[in-house]
Amino acid sequence: MKEAHLREQHTFAIGDIHGRADLLDTLLKAIDEQAVDAGVSYRIVFLGDVIDRGPRSQEAMDIVAATLDRIPGSRLILGNHDWFPIRILDELTGDKQEMALAFWIHNLRGGATLMSYGLDPDDFSVADLATKLPARHLDLLRGAASHVELAHHILVHAGLAPGVPLSQQSAYDLMWIRGPFLTSTESFGKMVIHGHTVTESGQCEIAANRICIDTGAYRTGRLSAAWIHPDGEVSYLQTDPQKPGYAGIVSPRYL
Repeated sequence: MKEAHLREQHTFAIGDIHGRADLLDTLLKAIDEQAVDAGVSYRIVFLGDVIDRGPRSQEAMDIVAATLDRIPGSRLILGNHDWFPIRILDELTGDKQEMALAFWIHNLRGGATLMSYGLDPDDFSVADLATKLPARHLDLLRGAASHVELAHHILVHAGLAPGVPLSQQSAYDLMWIRGPFLTSTESFGKMVIHGHTVTESGQCEIAANRICIDTGAYRTGRLSAAWIHPDGEVSYLQTDPQKPGYAGIVSPRYL
């Protein structure tokens, strides 16, 4: 039984990072310590929004890339903030590109991302986006997943449209949805674990059909992860703004 237990893979889903590379480094170290203590193998699934808002997006992207290389089976799910740079480059043309670039910089606080790369948001063009951001980072975003399905859970950035099969969910809803998903009481077939909408309590919050682990890391200092066991049990880890460099097991809030 013990050998079988050691072969079972656990999944740690990490909520919205938003440029807080310091918290991400702390949380990943705590995850590794917990897994070693428990004697389990694991993978990491990042729920998206690695960039924007916080001050260290470039470093956060480097850490995500290194983690995906280091831990087999790990995945990055594309968040709406992560999508914007590649949307500008790959999906738009002409004036629409320029308008979207301005929206990203000023409305989504992509300017903080550019500054983390040593770039000036007030003197930045679409051409700069294609040439001055590392190709490895853009390629990482282009290769990100829309969602990850586990035996008992669906991992996604924003949520799911109620009444729509998983295979028919739109990319937009997976990255952007709020109201219809957050207020829905119907089952999605499996418990949905998501980010995108910061919890009011600053804790991970559990509803009947979903679990939100976006605890507003960029402004609260709380970056959270859901520890998903192979049997479907979930526990939670979180950085502590009162104890820099520390993350540990915490209790969620039930809605």
